[in-house]
Amino acid sequence: MAMYYVNRFKKKVINYFYDHPVQKGTLNWSYAIIVTALSAIIFSFGFKCFIQPNYQAFSDPSLIYENGAILALASSGASGLSQSVLQIFKLIGLEFIIDPFNQYVTNFIAYFIINIPLLLLAFFKLGKKFAALSLINVIFVTIFGIILPNGSGDFITEISEAVYNQPVARILFAGLCTGVATALSYLIESTCGGIDIIAYYISEKKSSAVGIYSAIFNFMIVLLYSILSCCHGGLVDGTHFIAVSISHQAIIFLYTFVYMILTTLVVDTINISNKKLSLQITSKDANLAQVIMANIPHGCTVIDGRGGYTGNEVHIIMVTIRKNERKRVIKIAKTADPSCFINALATEQVYGKFFRKPIK
Repeated sequence: MAMYYVNRFKKKVINYFYDHPVQKGTLNWSYAIIVTALSAIIFSFGFKCFIQPNYQAFSDPSLIYENGAILALASSGASGLSQSVLQIFKLIGLEFIIDPFNQYVTNFIAYFIINIPLLLLAFFKLGKKFAALSLINVIFVTIFGIILPNGSGDFITEISEAVYNQPVARILFAGLCTGVATALSYLIESTCGGIDIIAYYISEKKSSAVGIYSAIFNFMIVLLYSILSCCHGGLVDGTHFIAVSISHQAIIFLYTFVYMILTTLVVDTINISNKKLSLQITSKDANLAQVIMANIPHGCTVIDGRGGYTGNEVHIIMVTIRKNERKRVIKIAKTADPSCFINALATEQVYGKFFRKPIK
């Protein structure tokens, strides 16, 4: 009985927004901005807490050194490039960035500037709404990255200090934060900016999972950061910098590589929009294929067959869909023919014409 009232209320809501497109558009934008803000907060928190903490705010300064160098992890995407920019500033001896707050300001301003040409790519090649939401995400990340408190005694600093000398815990939490933030933006057909835009563009063109493309680009970014860190590394006493040894940076690179793999796994687990699934539906109803095609934007293939046990005529409908369309198609098929038999098969890649929802 409860489900009856829930379904009836759901239908009323759907019908209301169908007749009120302005309210529907406002709700969609509000939802997208809320998810974007949540994505930005999670990413900024993970970056400031686990990847690049405020070392000078630690209550125990002895924690921040490992073999004479700070245990600084590398980020990925545009934030990784901004870290490299910060390393270049250290290399040329820019005293302005000795202060931790100035480092964060410089880092996130560089993050914003690096995103500008990539946002232009999104605007002209992907979609205006996609570019707008990505821009909002970049702005939120820049703002939250600067204003989130991580000074002496702050919540973020306490967490950073607790896990600082546990690099495995740091990469796990950092990868989880970055992966969830990225996947949340993908769910609303947006990105966190940076390399994600290029990866999303390539993924849409090739109609495949986005994680592998992000991993390739991020590998090159982390390699650049590692090379720069070997030339000029972390803070020594708050007044100058030292170079990180090659062996030490190699360990950091391996930790960061695990962080990227974890991020990729989280993104591909949550974001299933580009994952494909093939359904093989066996039915006695000759019209089931038309019913399915009337409700989804995909074609299908019908093979006439005969039941091995009953000898009755059957129709085998083969259709490839997005993974997030599975429940809908199965419900349609079962409603039209409750006795149909459905076999779901994982599909690695689709070659040929496959309907992709246009990016707005």
